[in-house]
Amino acid sequence: MASGRLMGFRLRFQFPDCRTLKDRRSRVASLIQYAKARHGFSAADFSEPLQPDYAEVGFAAVGRTVEEIRGRLDRVIGAAENKGETHLLGVEEFALED
Repeated sequence: MASGRLMGFRLRFQFPDCRTLKDRRSRVASLIQYAKARHGFSAADFSEPLQPDYAEVGFAAVGRTVEEIRGRLDRVIGAAENKGETHLLGVEEFALED
């Protein structure tokens, strides 16, 4: 069996133009769908329910190297920031060691 790396990330976003929870859910659902379909991430939204302009999304992926996985995440972040008013507030990274 080929060895790989498992990485997890917690991203915090601000969506200044989202006024309702429905707006935020739609924006986050689109981001998650893109990350899954185009870059092979598993993802989940674990945002606070009463903050329509703020989101926390968890991502996980397996890849050959840490750099490869980070590169895929950078493309997801870039796509999110290019779609509407989206600001990345922070990223936490978690690695599962062999």
